Amino acid sequence: MLIMVFMIALAFTGFLLNLLNPTTIKIERDKQSARALAEAKDGLIGFTIQANVVDSAYLPNPDLKLSAAISEGSQSGMAGGVDISLLGKLPWRSLGMPALKDGWGECLWYAVSGRFKTSPQTTVLNWDTLGQIDVIQEDGSLLAINLAAVIIAPNVLLSGQNRLLTNVDTPQCGGNYDARNYLDTYNAVNSVFGEVNYFLGSVNNRAALNTNNKRFVVAKNDFYNDGFVFITTADIFRPLILRVDFSNQISALLDDVSFQAHLQTVAISGNKGTANIDCNTTSNATNRIFCQNWSEMLLLTALPAPAPILIDGVATPACTRVVAFGGQRAAIQSRATVVDKNTVANYLEGSNLAAFATPVANNSSFVGNATFNAAISNADVLRCI
Repeated sequence: MLIMVFMIALAFTGFLLNLLNPTTIKIERDKQSARALAEAKDGLIGFTIQANVVDSAYLPNPDLKLSAAISEGSQSGMAGGVDISLLGKLPWRSLGMPALKDGWGECLWYAVSGRFKTSPQTTVLNWDTLGQIDVIQEDGSLLAINLAAVIIAPNVLLSGQNRLLTNVDTPQCGGNYDARNYLDTYNAVNSVFGEVNYFLGSVNNRAALNTNNKRFVVAKNDFYNDGFVFITTADIFRPLILRVDFSNQISALLDDVSFQAHLQTVAISGNKGTANIDCNTTSNATNRIFCQNWSEMLLLTALPAPAPILIDGVATPACTRVVAFGGQRAAIQSRATVVDKNTVANYLEGSNLAAFATPVANNSSFVGNATFNAAISNADVLRCI
């Protein structure tokens, strides 16, 4: 009996010692950080799926605590200029979530590309919009590029950082809102290739000075310990394009009687034929906003002579013009630059690419779908007008 009691006590002591092992503690803290980051990403993606499809895809502004009247965990109102990226604490309250904390008990931080933030909004937002955040590794190599956002776990305090309470109305997260006190490295002299994980030169190091891409650093050394999760453009639009109302909205724009009348008479100009189209000619505000964000996908040409085209495998009545909504880009296509976006081959494929020309098509051999289908998202949606 005594031997059994001794063995149980010895095993329990070993168990306690294992729990107190620094390596074990760090592993558990890292797991907590990873769980919080993953949960935050789910919450942010969920935020982009708004009730109205034309208002979807925007990410919330960070919690910047611009005034005492704004509750902790709430996204800021209009902050920074158009397309200016922002950095602050995760707006957990605006996401309908509890305050999410890393393994060291620090609330998560969050950087959003200016083109994806809620306010002020960018001029054009669609599945080809490039984020303004890049991530490099300790050796300077690129880990990710053109991200919509990053979520950051500050983790343990590093040299120079001060997380003492300065905002008394922040009972959940406490501390302060100076990004330099949470994100690394505090002293730029220790930076990786001159990059720090905040925006130098702005109040609380929270706003970009221009619309250029900002590089963040993933490293584990004496000067960097931030944990990251990325949000890509694809992360945002993958669930959005599965929605029935997204497909319906494309059809609503292409079938808008007022917009079709405009397309029938507007001068066909530019490589894609749409240089002169006016989204204000649509019949309602919803179609107008959608057109402003998605008109990059439109291509317009006149047929050499009145003729039918094939839509869903069926010949249409004869028409004089064709408008195409180019689907998502294929792997070999690029829409990153102005030149890319003026190149027809980056939107159309096969017979449609061969037939298309401006102002008059090479032939009338256009083949496409009547509605957008996320399962074949690069297929062209056509109208014969």
